[in-house]
Amino acid sequence: MVSLLLRRSALLLLVFCSSFAVGFSGEGDSELAAKLQTHVKYLASDELEGRGSGSAGNRKAAEYIAGFFKQNNIPPLGSSYFQEFNVPTSIALGDGNKFGIEITVQQVGVPIDQAKPVKVNWKVGSEYTPLSFSENGTANGKLIFAGYGISAPDLKYDDFDGIDVKGNFIIVIRGTPEGDDNHGKFSSYASLRSKMLNAREKGAAGIIFISGAGDGADSLMELTMGTADKNSGLIALHAKRMAASKLFPRDRPLVSADAQIIKTKKPNSFEIQNIKITVNVQLTRVESPTSNVIAVVRGTNPALANEYIVAGAHYDHLGWGEEGTLYSGKEKKIHYGADDNASGTAGIMELASIVSRNPMERPVVFMLFSGEEHGLLGSAFYVKNPIIPLENTVCMLNLDMIGRLKDNKINVQGVGTSSRWQSLVDSLGKVYSFTISTTADGFGPSDHSSFFGKDRPVLFVFTGLHTDYHRPTDTWDKINYEGQATVVRFAESALRSVSHTTEKPDFIKVKSTTQTTGGFKVSIGIIPDYSDNPKGLKITGVREGSPAEKAGMQADDIITKFGATTIKNIYDYTAVLGQCKASEKLKIVVLRGPKEDKEVTLEVIPEAKK
Repeated sequence: MVSLLLRRSALLLLVFCSSFAVGFSGEGDSELAAKLQTHVKYLASDELEGRGSGSAGNRKAAEYIAGFFKQNNIPPLGSSYFQEFNVPTSIALGDGNKFGIEITVQQVGVPIDQAKPVKVNWKVGSEYTPLSFSENGTANGKLIFAGYGISAPDLKYDDFDGIDVKGNFIIVIRGTPEGDDNHGKFSSYASLRSKMLNAREKGAAGIIFISGAGDGADSLMELTMGTADKNSGLIALHAKRMAASKLFPRDRPLVSADAQIIKTKKPNSFEIQNIKITVNVQLTRVESPTSNVIAVVRGTNPALANEYIVAGAHYDHLGWGEEGTLYSGKEKKIHYGADDNASGTAGIMELASIVSRNPMERPVVFMLFSGEEHGLLGSAFYVKNPIIPLENTVCMLNLDMIGRLKDNKINVQGVGTSSRWQSLVDSLGKVYSFTISTTADGFGPSDHSSFFGKDRPVLFVFTGLHTDYHRPTDTWDKINYEGQATVVRFAESALRSVSHTTEKPDFIKVKSTTQTTGGFKVSIGIIPDYSDNPKGLKITGVREGSPAEKAGMQADDIITKFGATTIKNIYDYTAVLGQCKASEKLKIVVLRGPKEDKEVTLEVIPEAKK
């Protein structure tokens, strides 16, 4: 330990002489590691139940962080430590849900148009259930079997060929004619959202999903809340296959209609004669308050008093895994989120304590965000409602998942967002004996993206993914606390290098790097805003050099149409993107301007992912 400290001290002196100012609080790494462990153990405890945004455990975590700041005499940036906003937390059946069926049966000696219909009502929760992305409202119409609900021109397959679904309800089988093949030729058309979107664009009044013959248990889907479940534009239901099969005529039963499609790989759609249905959906969507927790340590140089450095991390996680989990077990379990991101939260808390004891020349704002797991909602809310003007924010450092250091390897993203970053990161890597993999891009799946989208230089530090990610097994006992302490020291040194240099870091809008995440074959290079917008899909940024930038798209544009498809939310966009081809010219319609009312039509050419 002594030889390591001596080596580190010598290297720190070398770095300082190279114009990078670094410093320590004097606290030993073991002491810091113990403090980090205390925070992580509490944040990832049973008591906090996974810190799901808007939950009681999430509020306890926020109060714990604020209490720590107060105890260490670190004041709030504004009048309070808490910057409150709302997040979607639950969805439930409201009053008035109804599924009424009128069946007209041919009677001997009575013309069919004079026969009295038999009225049947399905019971919600027994025969059917609304899906979370369904619109509220009432609709009625005929009933049409539309196979798998797929329109795939590239495969010369269209379940809507030869049928008129406008103003009517369609029954659609989940999955594809290829069954459970996730890599089959129909896979990009298989999602419920994609099928719903296709039905909506065809003018259907509603869509009823049923399970395939080989799906096993004929159980209804759970009503769970998604991040952007509002504004789908169509009534959407899930019905039991057994209940739906009773609506099919004897000469064209469901089992035969389904089997024929699977066997021939050709559509077999038809109107189910003499049936009219009336559906009323009432879902109650609940939003709950949550908050960012924000404190500040003022700088020592009055000339730099309005030049703020932001250091942040998200403190929320997945709660009981209602959304975003990779856990496949049947029993609900707490998703503790020790590494994601109790580790980063603890790091920012102790970093604030270190800086408060040894302030920097520039003020440092410490931000703990909620709503990150819902789509960066907390950081997005802050940059839309900044407590200090964004132009006074010098840079942003983000810590997310810093608790699994292995073989002294870390990842630092955003090194291309300022001309100073690469040399700084390389130098500090030598100081701390890190092997560092770097990425130039300032966009990524964490809160620094919100700041980069507003033209702020960013750095994002994490120690890598692991098999416990987004699973209940991400527990406090698996954290490498000594390694975490070293990452915090690394972050402190990076902040001090920025603070003690008179010149602010410049900003570089990094050229887009086509990422392979998300399962899409193509990209256009937009950064979506995951919060709900009644006009369409708002974007927070556009990647440098991307097809979107070349097309003329801008931050704060609202996409209302992508190709021939109306876009109402992020799911509509991803459904269309999943079916796009590289080099295919597509028109995109956006709204822009202060009033979001200027319609602009652009032409974009998606590029293939590498």
